[in-house]
Amino acid sequence: MTDRRALYVAALDALLKGQMAKVAVARDFRLLEEIARLARQDAPKDLAATDPALFTSWRAAVTRYHLAGWTNMTPERVAALATQPTQTPREG
Repeated sequence: MTDRRALYVAALDALLKGQMAKVAVARDFRLLEEIARLARQDAPKDLAATDPALFTSWRAAVTRYHLAGWTNMTPERVAALATQPTQTPREG
């Protein structure tokens, strides 16, 4: 995803559907970082007047995000994880 808007839309979709684990397993760090950013910012308050259904869904998704234990997945932690070299399994 190179387009910023497409990244935003994909992240919001994943957040609303609760697909953080799926994105994490796919190691899509850009998308995961954007999901974390959206969850941290919470739903924009002006959305309550312009699109109340989306506002309600977004707020509920952020609550589920925190209740599922994703609170510590911050944009900064995702960025740091993305820069770490991948580990290969040890042969035993």
